[in-house]
Amino acid sequence: MVTPVWQVVGYQNSGKTTFILSLLEYLKDRGLQTAILKHHGHGGTPDAAVTKDSDRYFQAGAGAALVEGEGVIHLQGRMEEKSLHKSLALLMAFEPDIIFLEGYKKEPYPKIVLIREEGHLSLLEELANCQAVILWPGINPAHERLLPFNLPIFTLGQDKLIFNWILGILED
Repeated sequence: MVTPVWQVVGYQNSGKTTFILSLLEYLKDRGLQTAILKHHGHGGTPDAAVTKDSDRYFQAGAGAALVEGEGVIHLQGRMEEKSLHKSLALLMAFEPDIIFLEGYKKEPYPKIVLIREEGHLSLLEELANCQAVILWPGINPAHERLLPFNLPIFTLGQDKLIFNWILGILED
């Protein structure tokens, strides 16, 4: 069976990380193994804790540095800038039931789109394979810009309803 890959997308500060954290906890409580890949889209490299030996090896030029202890790994590696395929292949080694991507808006995977402001509704016109929309409170779910998309629409905070919808998709 191929591991499904779903994306959670939205503009900066739309609640993607908070939503995914809650979703991961919900799915874990139901016995599902998950993996997450976050796009570091703010420029530069992600911060590293320079006190760890693996970080020192990586900073010294190692192509990859992995440390394992009691079944937990810390991995840093260098790949081509556009290496989503390789990153997903790496996550597959953990045999998750589902992989979530935070970001990577232009990729073709099924997407859950978080919309914080009415002006962000234009994002729906730019994306492919949108499967659901989560609106921040205050945005009208019957907004005319949402009508052409005919997607399930949720309001942020309806976690159980949203998570059960996702779980239903995964069980099909």
